[in-house]
Amino acid sequence: MIEIDASSSMVEHHQLTIALPAIFTPAVIANLPGYFQGIDSIAAAEKWLANMLNECRLLMLQSQHQDVVGLLFIYTENHDAHIGYLLAEQYWGQGLAFELLQGFINLASTQSHWHKLIAGVDESNVPSIKLLKKLAFEEQASKENGMLFYEFNLIQGTQ
Repeated sequence: MIEIDASSSMVEHHQLTIALPAIFTPAVIANLPGYFQGIDSIAAAEKWLANMLNECRLLMLQSQHQDVVGLLFIYTENHDAHIGYLLAEQYWGQGLAFELLQGFINLASTQSHWHKLIAGVDESNVPSIKLLKKLAFEEQASKENGMLFYEFNLIQGTQ
């Protein structure tokens, strides 16, 4: 995982903006918010990336061949990290989302300022729900517009 931010190399930014239109297929973005829609050109990808870097931390997952495989988004609110993730469609079903989130949980557990991770998932996204449960995220009682919320407590003794 590579964090993409203002100090990232131009090569990493360029690599990501070129990859985004191919990654954001209808199946990948079907359950994502509106600002993920319509990223079908490098210009749209550049604008989207600039907006995202102002809003959240962004981690890029690459294959062994340096292809962009997926993204993880981190929105910090107080002591909570709200996370979102996506994988390019051709990498679905290979266990990469599990590896991505497991690696991030390990990283987040070293970030003393985060107390819990919160993931929102569309209630129709069964594979993502199964993944969060497998990683010991606990379903919360709250539900908003078809979105379910799962939490992972990072503070020892609260899981």
